Amino acid sequence: MATMTDTFEYATFTGKRETCPSCSMPIPLHHIARRGMLGQKDGPPRVAYWHTRCVNPDGTRR
Repeated sequence: MATMTDTFEYATFTGKRETCPSCSMPIPLHHIARRGMLGQKDGPPRVAYWHTRCVNPDGTRR
């Protein structure tokens, strides 16, 4: 689950196995994912990938 603020940049394929922060399920390498920044309580935001089904068309998290 996301901790602070999610901002989405674009849709892409992941280069390695990633876990969706919204549903905690793995994202298959052959599926398109939404790339973005995941805010953290301590430290700078980190790059994260979400399933396209876990993000609304307007870019908000489901």
